[in-house]
Amino acid sequence: MFKRILKNGWDNFTRQGSLSFGNAFIMFIAIIVAMGLFMFYGLVNYAIEEVEDQVDVSLFFKEEVTKEEIAAYREEIENLPEVKTVTFVSKEQAYESFVQNHEGDIYIEALNIIEVNPFLPSIRITANKPSEYSAISDFIDSKEDTEDLIYKMDDFRREEVIEKIENLSDNVRALGIALIIFFSFLTFLTTYNTVRLTIFSQRKEMEIMKLVGASNAFIRWPYIIQGVICGLIAAVLSFIILFGVLYFANGSISSMLMGFNAYEYFLNNIWIIALGEIVIAITLSITSSYIAIAKYLKK
Repeated sequence: MFKRILKNGWDNFTRQGSLSFGNAFIMFIAIIVAMGLFMFYGLVNYAIEEVEDQVDVSLFFKEEVTKEEIAAYREEIENLPEVKTVTFVSKEQAYESFVQNHEGDIYIEALNIIEVNPFLPSIRITANKPSEYSAISDFIDSKEDTEDLIYKMDDFRREEVIEKIENLSDNVRALGIALIIFFSFLTFLTTYNTVRLTIFSQRKEMEIMKLVGASNAFIRWPYIIQGVICGLIAAVLSFIILFGVLYFANGSISSMLMGFNAYEYFLNNIWIIALGEIVIAITLSITSSYIAIAKYLKK
């Protein structure tokens, strides 16, 4: 009986070629939108991590401060639970970094003219989370020796940028869910109408099946199988196309997306993507097909 149901489902799929193609195409669009939003979510997370790497509190010590005093001050900062890393930058390292970053600029000519190293030793502090920078800044301000040792503190409030990006990510997720629901609804309607049209074209055959005692399950499942076939075709095609686009255009995509390696992200999440596409396709196809045929069988 199971083989017969599979055969009938395949026959429905092949006989209703244009309707099956339209059903698979709508499912394909819905899956592509869902996977596109998944990739965009990866891009947003990448952007947040990139900005987080640039967030810091830099302390520049006065010229007369000794290395021992800097080391003691640095150790005290490192012991804070909010601190992730503390990096010391000497006068010489700051000078060399500036020369490398401004090679050929007029600033280099100015340095050559003054013939001294105008840079100060500093430490660069990074926190575990952007929200913890305020606690670090407050601790530095409260230290009694800060005014005697520190010439300048650059407190870059880039956590505000990260918060904006995270808010954007939340909005994108909300928009993504709305789009997925919208295309899922379109897919449901298409599958529903496809099954209804198939039933209408085969109504005589189904009446005969009922007269000879065929069960509702025997009548229902071939149409569900037809919908599953459409869904699986849509899932496979969307996976192949997404893989091909990311593989062949990864360089161009990476340059446009701030260095985000979409192909690598795809490979790292390949099983999530594959299973997600299959689950979306099969869930939509089974749900819409079942509801459509159930409405008919109640008559």
